[in-house]
Amino acid sequence: MKKLFLLATLFFMAVFSTAQAADTQDVKVTDAWMRVSPNKVAGAFFEIKNTGDKPLKLVAATTQGAQKTELHNHLLIDGVMKMRKIDFVELPANSNVSFNTHGYHLMMFKLDQQVIKIDNMIKVELTFDDGSTKSASFMVKPFGKGGKKMDHSKMKKKK
Repeated sequence: MKKLFLLATLFFMAVFSTAQAADTQDVKVTDAWMRVSPNKVAGAFFEIKNTGDKPLKLVAATTQGAQKTELHNHLLIDGVMKMRKIDFVELPANSNVSFNTHGYHLMMFKLDQQVIKIDNMIKVELTFDDGSTKSASFMVKPFGKGGKKMDHSKMKKKK
């Protein structure tokens, strides 16, 4: 009886781990980069594609060289753009989601300055609601580089 229970347990563990591995193959991360701001936090930006037939939710991330990583979004609140921590980002089946300087992004806190340095490649592990994970390497770029620059000369000045 104990052998039967052990075999059944091993069978379910093998099936479960294989299913999770298949899920991560459906996720592709491209154009991954991050920058460290002068106040020593980092923002990470990338494109993520769910090529699978089922939706996923990105629910967490961990970053090499950072004690804390959060999912964030920019939201328009009372006419002012504000950055807010969010619990998850939906990744619909067969779709792309952009993590950029004006929308979804990752924020890293309590950085190890010896690890997160300009031109280093940093490992970030993304965790999804089904328990699967996806690792990606992010290039550290100087602050103000890598994102789309705003042309302030064309902005209307307040009177």
